Amino acid sequence: MVLADGRLLRRRQTGVATYIRELRTEMGAGAPGGLDVRWTLGPPSLPRRNRLTSVGNLALELLWLHVWLPLMAWWTRADLVHAPMNWAPRWCPCPVVVTVQDLSFERLPGAYPAGFRLYARLFARASARRARLVIVSSEATGRDVEELYGVRRDRIRVVPLGVRHDPDPGPELPREPFVLSVGVLDARKRIAALVEGHWRYLSAAPPDPPPCRLVVVGGGGGDEEAVRRAVREGCEIAGFVPPKRLSELYRLATLLVYPSAHEGFGLPVVEAMAHGCPVLVARNSSLVEVGGDVALYLDDASPEGIAAALADALADREALRERGEASRRQAARYSWARTAQETMAVYREAIGA
Repeated sequence: MVLADGRLLRRRQTGVATYIRELRTEMGAGAPGGLDVRWTLGPPSLPRRNRLTSVGNLALELLWLHVWLPLMAWWTRADLVHAPMNWAPRWCPCPVVVTVQDLSFERLPGAYPAGFRLYARLFARASARRARLVIVSSEATGRDVEELYGVRRDRIRVVPLGVRHDPDPGPELPREPFVLSVGVLDARKRIAALVEGHWRYLSAAPPDPPPCRLVVVGGGGGDEEAVRRAVREGCEIAGFVPPKRLSELYRLATLLVYPSAHEGFGLPVVEAMAHGCPVLVARNSSLVEVGGDVALYLDDASPEGIAAALADALADREALRERGEASRRQAARYSWARTAQETMAVYREAIGA
């Protein structure tokens, strides 16, 4: 039996929560077969109100991860524990597989608070080195784990994330004149630079074709105030939206812009491509793998560079439409069923080893 830590499902909408939810759904459907996987959610977090609740949540996290989860593994006689978010128990009565989502806090330390960096580095490094096998979602993250943490390549398994392909998406909708941004509003995502760059593009855009407004989906993060200060006419901060609404936005947007400085995978990029939405992404980390030869690439993520890239991309809407159709074929390489199957294979390998 595999005991999998699903506690992050209790938190807000994030890529990691999507990863856990989709794995749980696919494994529960029985498609991969062969193993009994039990997801445990653990205690709910305290409401985020002040420093005291933050300290309380940290204490809950440490107790859950390093005390209660190992005790559950011992009580249920688990054959394996899967820790899906970078850090695993310091001691466990059975082997552990850990998923390292990304090491952006190592590559971009200035984008994170000092306390988080200390916590993340301490537990992620030790977890990756102790784990029987390490799962990563891209070759780029695999290289990071190998280079930064000294984990041998033969202990790293690349299992790409997936996307849910709607078998009946309905009639193709005409694209509307807006560009879309999806992600938490933290410094790594460079949304503030995108908002400023979009304003510069909008200020200089000719009337034909119609200039595109900007819709920013996401919230929270340490850069939220900076993003909101940068907002001017032609930009909407939509916050978190339900999955159905996000799917609709992907189907309507002229372009997804994803200027992130570092990614472990880049789930919104694949989601957009699956809906036929062309993408403009920063040329770094896993985004080059995910975007392949159908993405448009951003080499200068300053506001000036983003404005110029938007002007170039949005000048020819027919070329963007064709790129969107090619994007569907690129996204077809990814599915949550495949992610679950390959994760199950890692479980069996770790148990067998």
